[in-house]
Amino acid sequence: MVPAKRTIICIGNSMKSKKRSLFQLTYLVVNVSFWPMVAAVMSVVSAGMAIMQGYQQQKIANANAARLQLQAQQERANAERQAKILAKARQRERARATVAFVSAGVWIDEGSPLIVEAEDDYLNEQDQATAIAGGYAKAHSTGSQAMIQQAKGRAAVSAGYGQAVGSLARGASLLGDSKII
Repeated sequence: MVPAKRTIICIGNSMKSKKRSLFQLTYLVVNVSFWPMVAAVMSVVSAGMAIMQGYQQQKIANANAARLQLQAQQERANAERQAKILAKARQRERARATVAFVSAGVWIDEGSPLIVEAEDDYLNEQDQATAIAGGYAKAHSTGSQAMIQQAKGRAAVSAGYGQAVGSLARGASLLGDSKII
């Protein structure tokens, strides 16, 4: 009689074991299917956000570059305007000097007055050239900054794609660990 009792107990343990397996199976299906899928969806969303962030940074960099290019154009225009102002000032100065020489009875077509005027003209031309060169150098520097901003924008897009690939790889590794694939 003892062996029959053991058989009943074994059957009872077997039924209890099946109930636990059904619960465990439900838990595993929900746990294994749901959370890795959520992780995969989140990694795709994260990848999309990384790409969008890269493009947003590029838009900002391009706007900064456009502002810098406009500033460079203004610096060139300011340099040319400054040179014109210097030229006009020299014309007025020369006219005053000519009037002063003539009123003093000095011949202005030869000799010292001519040398003085030629020297003043030369110095004024140098001032004009310096103003233009300085303005153009500043404009070139600002234009270079604009190009750097554009390069930063392109780099931000590339970095966004790199982050997207990393997010997708992390998501794929989570799916690989969950044994769904």
